[in-house]
Amino acid sequence: MKRKTTALLTICMITALAAGCGNSKKNSTDATESVEAGTESGSVTASADIAYNVDDYVKLGDYMDVAVTLNEADYQVTDDDVNNYADQMIAYYKPFLPDDSHTVVEADDFVDVDYVGKKDGEAFAGGSAEGQVIDVAGNCDATSGNGYIEGFSEGLIGASVGDTVDHEVTFPDDYSNEDLKGQTVTFTFTINAIDRKVTRDMIDDSYVKDNFDSDSVDDFYSDIRTVLNQQAESGKETDIRSKVVDAVMDKCSVELPDGLLDARLEEYIDGFTKQNCTNGITLADYLQQNYNTTEDDFRKQCRTYMEDNLKQELVFEAIVNKENIQFDEDKFNDYISMIVKNGGFDSEDTLYETYGTDKEAGKAYLQKIYLQSEACSKIADQADVTYETETETVADTEAS
Repeated sequence: MKRKTTALLTICMITALAAGCGNSKKNSTDATESVEAGTESGSVTASADIAYNVDDYVKLGDYMDVAVTLNEADYQVTDDDVNNYADQMIAYYKPFLPDDSHTVVEADDFVDVDYVGKKDGEAFAGGSAEGQVIDVAGNCDATSGNGYIEGFSEGLIGASVGDTVDHEVTFPDDYSNEDLKGQTVTFTFTINAIDRKVTRDMIDDSYVKDNFDSDSVDDFYSDIRTVLNQQAESGKETDIRSKVVDAVMDKCSVELPDGLLDARLEEYIDGFTKQNCTNGITLADYLQQNYNTTEDDFRKQCRTYMEDNLKQELVFEAIVNKENIQFDEDKFNDYISMIVKNGGFDSEDTLYETYGTDKEAGKAYLQKIYLQSEACSKIADQADVTYETETETVADTEAS
């Protein structure tokens, strides 16, 4: 199965390049002022202040006559899909169970422990954990695979379940923590259990009842198939909308009002900076550290992305007008709730402030996007959707 994101109308408009890293009011203000200073120097008007008649910039084609083709196999849930999902569920929620076959730790065991690290008799920060499952042979966390310092797990070998053992290890000279590099410390381990790794063939009704709220193993797999079918159906709807947008854009022509692209670009970069450049980090440093790119390249990418989005917005705004699509407050509230939930926003106000120069502007913008989403839905509902089989797809590829 596959999932695609639509450039327009699926969740929000301008989120593809954004990645949140928390907020700091002081630093956010500084970042905003920096961007606003740049905006003022370039005499860029706020996008909400740019008046235009959309019909002067959009020529609509026969947008209701849309045909899209999907690959049927992309939306079929196979047994392999179900099994892979089950493996992921087991690995995430309950990957280990006690192994009662022996009570003395061996070199290839998984061991559930509590431990406390001490330097000069005092516990040090970051050196303690409870209920940690250690892969003794791999000297690593059995769940994440993150490695420990050399020799960390050796002291567990030969200990028995219920024992408390002390084991000395020395941090490497190049260790990142200045207080610990090159230092010899003592870890005190309490052996809670010897574990075994859970695989699909090992699970029983008791296991799935305790960990997944399913009444039986059969119900567990049935529940997974239901979830995957729902995801496949959602993915299909998203793909139809994506192809509808592409088809509509091919049938229409559009120009952008003067200044609109520049205004929207600055507003996006302003919002991106406020959201991400906290704790004194500059936009240039943030982009280099997280995207390995420069401000100039970032700006070029944003401009291309924003131009495509704006053209789509204007085309669907014109369709909203022509189809006389009316605003529905209840549907809009549901739409916003969905965006807040799926987009990871703290609140509706946070969402509005992210997509506007202020809360009111953001809400007005999203009201327009909601109407455009309704227009897209109307077209998608009437689209001629056909499904190709894998054989047909291969044959078409070979013919070309």
